[in-house]
Amino acid sequence: MRFYRIALLIVFLFVATMARAQGLGSTEPITLVINPEYPRPYQTITISPRSTQIDLSASTVVITVNGEEVERGSGQTVGYARMGAIGERTTISVSVINNGITYTAQTVIRPGDVSLVVEPISTTHPFYKGGGLVVSEGRLRLVAVADMRTAPGSPVAPQNLIYTWRLGNQILQSASGIGKSSIEATAPVRYRNAVVSVTVTTQDNSVVARAQTVVAPTDPLIRIYRNDALLGPLFDTALSGSVTMRDGEETYRAVPYYFPSKPSLLWTVNSVESGRTGDITVRATGEGAGSAILSVSAKGTGLFQTAESPLSVRFGESRSFGIFGL
Repeated sequence: MRFYRIALLIVFLFVATMARAQGLGSTEPITLVINPEYPRPYQTITISPRSTQIDLSASTVVITVNGEEVERGSGQTVGYARMGAIGERTTISVSVINNGITYTAQTVIRPGDVSLVVEPISTTHPFYKGGGLVVSEGRLRLVAVADMRTAPGSPVAPQNLIYTWRLGNQILQSASGIGKSSIEATAPVRYRNAVVSVTVTTQDNSVVARAQTVVAPTDPLIRIYRNDALLGPLFDTALSGSVTMRDGEETYRAVPYYFPSKPSLLWTVNSVESGRTGDITVRATGEGAGSAILSVSAKGTGLFQTAESPLSVRFGESRSFGIFGL
C-alpha cells in the first residue's frame, strides 16, 4: 500500500461547511442549497432556494418536506428539515410562483454515516491499556467505518462502497476507489497539523457521507518504573519527583511512549553516563543518607522525537553518599 507523507503539504482547515446544490445544475431556474452538505441521520438541515434567473424577493416561495409544507415566504426564505434514519428517504421540494408562473425544484436525500478511526503506530509498554498517540513523522493508519443503506435495513457492504480520500483539498487518487476503506500515511512534524477526510458513496451515488479528522502529533514521553525482582516491572505507578529506595539496591525500567519505533536510551546518575539499556540497577554504599539525580533520556530518528525524565533518589538512613548505575 502506498504511503502518503502528510507533512509535505500545508493544509488549511475550512471551518465553514461548504453548501451544495443537491442534484441540480446551474442551468436550472431554481437550485437548492442544503447545509450541511452531507447530513447525518437525524440531523437538522437548512434548505435555501437560490436563483439567478428569478427575482425571489418578488415571488412566493414554498418549501415542502415529504409532502408537508414547512416554510412559505419570499426572498431569501430558509426552511428546516430533520433527517430520518440511515438510508431513509427525505424528499425536499420548492415551488416558486412569479408572475403567475410556477417553478419547481426537488431533491431526495438519504443520510449515511461514516467515522474515521486513527490507528497510530507508536511505542508503549506491553500491558498499556490505552491507545497509542500520533507521533511526529510516525506511521499511522486511518480506517473509514461506514454505515450506508439504500433503505432502512438494507446496508451496503463496505467493499462495495466508493471511498474518496483527501489531504486538505487534494484528492489522494491512488488511495481512493471501490472498497478502499483504509489508508496508511506518515504523520506531519510537530505543530504542523494535517486535515484528512473521506467521502463515501454508494455506486449509484444515492447515499453520500463524509468524515474528517485532524492529524495532530503529540510530544513523546519517557517514564520510569520500579522493576521488582519478584513481581517484575510495576507499570501501575510511574515514578516522578522524588522517591526513596526500599532496599540498598533497586532496579528501574524506562518506558518510552509515543515514539515511532524504539528510541535510543541514555541513563545518567548525577550527570554521569551510566547505561544505555532499558533497565538500570542502582546501589547505595557506605554510611549515612543522601540523594542522587537519576535521569533517562530517549531520542528517536526524527524531529521532535526526544524526551527526558529526571528522578531524585533518596537512599540510606545510616549510609554515606554513594550511588552508581550498573
